Amino acid sequence: MMGLYIESASVLHRAPASVKFLLLFLVLAGVFLVENPYALGGILLFSLLLYPFAGIRPPLAWAAVRPVVPFMVLTVAAQMLFNTLQHGAVFGIRMLVAVLLASLLTYTTRSGDMLDFFGKMLEPLRHVGISPWRASLVLSLTLRAVPLLSSSITMAREAFLARGQKAAGYEIVVPVIVGLIQTAEAIGDAISARGLESDLSETASLDETSK
Repeated sequence: MMGLYIESASVLHRAPASVKFLLLFLVLAGVFLVENPYALGGILLFSLLLYPFAGIRPPLAWAAVRPVVPFMVLTVAAQMLFNTLQHGAVFGIRMLVAVLLASLLTYTTRSGDMLDFFGKMLEPLRHVGISPWRASLVLSLTLRAVPLLSSSITMAREAFLARGQKAAGYEIVVPVIVGLIQTAEAIGDAISARGLESDLSETASLDETSK
């Protein structure tokens, strides 16, 4: 599996995945209850400061946010148009905080730790015939989708620049899609090569996790 984990010895890296997911849920729940833009601005600043605290270079914070900027600009503009300037600012800051913190979690949590956490949380699904391990794999890959898309876009743009060309937005669509398809195929091959799709491997993995 292609991961976006960045090696470091920070407190966030050493914290259990369950603790980080719980804190993420609580913080985001609080963020979407706060209406004061100044308070939200303080939370946004705190979210940004967590990156150097975790030993992660600030450009990676921008790399996490960059793919959602066009959507964010459109939705914030709509909020300002149909509601008020404050509504637009509040909505935009909430989105930024959510993306930054979710990306920080992927940067500081190994893929295996995510799978183990999701597997434990989804264990009750086994009683209705759904594989907890497969469901946890889907959730883990989904959580990594935004940072992975950002990485693909950056690589496509750098490839154009390396050839002395300036890429227009539409010109990188095909390279990005091809890159994502190749990544998906590589992930599928890795899963198949390790036999992770088999029920036997799933059972063994869950048993090792419970020890």
